[in-house]
Amino acid sequence: MSQEKASSPSGKMDGEKPVDASEEKRKEGGKKKSKDGGGDGGRAELNPWPEYINTRLDMYNKLKAEHDSILAEKAAKDSKPIKVTLPDGKQVDAESWKTTPYQIACGIRAWLTTPLLLR
Repeated sequence: MSQEKASSPSGKMDGEKPVDASEEKRKEGGKKKSKDGGGDGGRAELNPWPEYINTRLDMYNKLKAEHDSILAEKAAKDSKPIKVTLPDGKQVDAESWKTTPYQIACGIRAWLTTPLLLR
């Protein structure tokens, strides 16, 4: 197995000059080929993550917590019984702000909610 080096933001590898991707494709006939025939599709793991990743994760967690609290408040305060009409005309009882489309699908047929690989 070969070791992969993470590139810097400037596109330079450790000790190498930057390579223009279009020039590289032109040299290889338009297709990128790996030297050993394998590879991971061009993905490389950054270790450690850049600081902006942690900043974005913190922001996401904060906004998700706010959204979840607003949704829980609405569900407790504004929830009421509703009828969901399916394409075949059948009506299903549900509750606003609580019942999800996934729960409706589970009530129709169990196979609708199983992953395609398991069918």
